[in-house]
Amino acid sequence: MNKEPIAMATSSIRPARVLLGVALALYLYALLGATATLFYELYHLTGFGAIYYGYSAFKAAAYYFGSWEYQWLACLLVGALVALPWWRFLRSAIGGRG
Repeated sequence: MNKEPIAMATSSIRPARVLLGVALALYLYALLGATATLFYELYHLTGFGAIYYGYSAFKAAAYYFGSWEYQWLACLLVGALVALPWWRFLRSAIGGRG
């Protein structure tokens, strides 16, 4: 039975992948700042200086990504890339085994 590449890709979407994609999109949209706060508190709890760099990175990412006008589109695309089995579609589209 020879299926079309698009039908083959859409027939194998698993609910766990969709939930992971939605969770990642929501995390990027709303929880980068909270992650920075967790790194900040962990730094003060442990006193380990390298953790402060994690705080700085997440704080900067939360600020700049949060003020970017295409934040919603980027979150949507990242969630879709995780949720949908793109690798299977691409492999079958270029002639590989799907």
